[in-house]
Amino acid sequence: MIMVGSVYITGHYIDEVRNPLVGPIFDQVMSKMFGRTREEIKKYRQKHGSIMGPMHVELNEDMLTVISTPSRIHPPCVKGTSFEKHPFFEASSIRKVGDTYYFIYSSRQGHELCYATSKYPDRDFVFGGVIISNGDIGYQGRKKKDSVNVTGTNHGSIEKIGDQWYVFYHRGTHRSDYSRQGCAEPIEFQSDGSIEQVEVTSSGLNNAPLKDQGTYPAPICCNLSNGRMPYIGNKILKKKIPAIYSDGKDRYISEIRSRTYIGYKYFFFQKARKVRVTIRGNAKGKLLVKHDLTDDEIGALDINVKSTREWRSFETDISPTLGKHPLYFTYQGKGSFDMLQFELI
Repeated sequence: MIMVGSVYITGHYIDEVRNPLVGPIFDQVMSKMFGRTREEIKKYRQKHGSIMGPMHVELNEDMLTVISTPSRIHPPCVKGTSFEKHPFFEASSIRKVGDTYYFIYSSRQGHELCYATSKYPDRDFVFGGVIISNGDIGYQGRKKKDSVNVTGTNHGSIEKIGDQWYVFYHRGTHRSDYSRQGCAEPIEFQSDGSIEQVEVTSSGLNNAPLKDQGTYPAPICCNLSNGRMPYIGNKILKKKIPAIYSDGKDRYISEIRSRTYIGYKYFFFQKARKVRVTIRGNAKGKLLVKHDLTDDEIGALDINVKSTREWRSFETDISPTLGKHPLYFTYQGKGSFDMLQFELI
């Protein structure tokens, strides 16, 4: 329910990806969903393009009784429309900002939240752009193959807190599409009403870079990759990749192997001269500390662990560049380990 008197119904556009083999299955699914015969579903599709998709209906004052005919707020077939590359999939909501309605939705790409705009709540929506991708795909031209995280479904919307608008979204954990970490990033409305895509960070609700003093949980990382992170769709991945995991009360990053990088954006460096990491596993090598993956390291930890249950800490001197910068850890060595936390000293 988005605003008094209106409700927005969402659904998948399975009609547009149908083929002779699975088409009858889709018809049967929709028949059960909508309480219509398969013949009725077919006739509706021939006339309107699809029975699925986001629609607007008006409600009575009891907020239960529908008093209008459903109206589409997204074309039933997107080819040749502004939605062609980022069609609606699910999880929509609408916000009114000024005199413009913003339709926020999860696209068929899966990893992104998009928006469309209109001067009306029930028609004439035009695709606006991508607000965020949980793999930073599309941000500053990033390609899918260069995703900074494992990607999967992304749900959320935008909301104003105080004077600042944020996009709320989630990143995947536990190598599963069903385990998620809630996140938020500040967004800005441009003078023309558009919203530029924002990057994933570790400091979204902080409204400032993180301080370079204190202990931070490893799972607040915004980048976690071995250089070839997959898209997880409606499954639990059996392949071992670096991932945020949990064990009782412990929250940590698991399966850190050679060439894994772990990124945190952003810190404001002023006083930190040492870093201490707490890890466990069976590994021997170097954990490089960097501001950027292409830069030289600002420190390096020699690690050697042989216990998969006991946490151990290692520390090293660092020489950070003063000011606002990312913090990356990259592993070079043998075996694998888990990372619980790090401390800037």
